[in-house]
Amino acid sequence: MDEYSRHLLQEHLDADTVHLEAHLPGTVDVERLRAAFTRTLAAHPTLQVRQADSRWWHRRYHWEPAPIGPGAVAATADLGPTRHRALTEPPPLAAGPPLRLETAPAPGGGTALLLTAAHTLADAGTCLRLLCDVADHYSGAPAGRHSGARAGQRSGGAADAPAAFTTRGGRPARIAPAASPSPGTGVHLSVLPLDRTGAKPPQPTVNDLLLTAVQLTLAEWNHRHGHPTGPIHLSMPIDDRPDGPLAPGAPMGNHNHLAIIRAEAPAPDAGAAMLLGRISAQTRAAKAAPVTGGGLVAGLVSTPWLPVGAKAPLTRALRRIAAPWTSTALVSNLGRVTHPLDFGPVGPADALWFSAPVRMPRGLSVSALTLGGRLHLAVRHCHQLLAEPAAAELARRCAEILDALVKDGGRR
Repeated sequence: MDEYSRHLLQEHLDADTVHLEAHLPGTVDVERLRAAFTRTLAAHPTLQVRQADSRWWHRRYHWEPAPIGPGAVAATADLGPTRHRALTEPPPLAAGPPLRLETAPAPGGGTALLLTAAHTLADAGTCLRLLCDVADHYSGAPAGRHSGARAGQRSGGAADAPAAFTTRGGRPARIAPAASPSPGTGVHLSVLPLDRTGAKPPQPTVNDLLLTAVQLTLAEWNHRHGHPTGPIHLSMPIDDRPDGPLAPGAPMGNHNHLAIIRAEAPAPDAGAAMLLGRISAQTRAAKAAPVTGGGLVAGLVSTPWLPVGAKAPLTRALRRIAAPWTSTALVSNLGRVTHPLDFGPVGPADALWFSAPVRMPRGLSVSALTLGGRLHLAVRHCHQLLAEPAAAELARRCAEILDALVKDGGRR
C-alpha cells in the first residue's frame, strides 16, 4: 500500500494527508509536546524516516532514517489556517519524517492538537496509535499502557486502492457538483450522541448505520439536484491488522484494503430498514472475505523488473482509465477509541476527529470514530466537487440522517 500510494502521488498536485484533530481542555506546553513526540517516534523507527534520493531506474522507492526537523512540532495562533494546512499541505516526504504536530487555540478555550501525516507513510490507525503514545509520554505514563485497546470497527483511512477499480454493478453514480473555483479541500466536523439504549437486539453496528446514512444522504442530494440516477458505491477501508491498530506490536504504516458496498438506496418513502439490512450483510461478508493480492495494479507496483520511472506514470494512467468506475464516496470508521488520550496536566481529549484524503473524481470522504460515547464525524471534500456552503449543507444533512438512524436503530 505504501508503494502504491507513492506511485499515485504527485506532490505538486495532491494533498494526500491523514488529518487527526484532538481538542484538549488545557494549554499544551510545546517544548514538552516536542519531547513527547521525539520519544514516541524513537519507539517507532519505521515512522522516523524520509524518502531517500531516487532515480528513475530504481526498482522501488527507498526510505532512510531521518532526524525530526525543528518545524515538526509548533504552536500556531489560529485554528482555521492550521486545519487548512493539515488538509492541503502534506509534510514533504524527502525533508524528514513526513509528520507534523501543531497546536492552536480551540473554540471555547483549551487547545486543538492537529497531527498531519503523509498518507504514503501512515494510515489513520497508525496516526491514532501515534497520538495515543504521544499522550502517554506527555503525561509521564508508560507508553502503550492502554495498548490492548482497539478501534472497534477496524477501519481506517485508505488510499485509492486497486479494489476501488472494479466494474461489477455498473458505473457508480457521481455526486451532483456544486463546485468552487478555488482549489484545495475542506472539512466539516460534527459530534453526535450515541445513546442507543432504546435499540432492540440485534443492534446494527455503528459502522453499518454510518454507511446507510451516507448512502441515503447522497441519494437524496442527487435527487434534489436533478442529477442522473445511478448505483451509489461506497469504498470502506478494512484494517488488516489482526487485533487493530492499538494492539501490542501492531505494525505501523498502511495496513488496510478497500471493500466496495453497493446496496441500492430504497425509494424515499420506503424507509431505511431494508437498505440497512443489505449493507449489514455486505459489510459482514467483506470483513470475513480473504484479502486478495490487489489485482493488476498491485502486480504492476510490485513487479521486480519495472523501474519507478515507468511504474509511477503507468499507475496514474491506469487510475485515470478506471476513474469512471471509482466509487461514489469513501466511508471510513475507526470505531470506538478506548484509550483515554490523557495528556496529564492538560487533561484528556474531549473531542477527536480524523479525515481521510480525497481526490477527484470521488472528491468526498466521510470519516468517523467514537470517543466518550459520542460519534465524531468529519466530511472532507474537494472544492472541485463542492464549495464550502454546499459541503456544509451535505455534512449537516448526513449528520441529521445518521442521528435519526442511531435513535431508532434503523427500524424505519
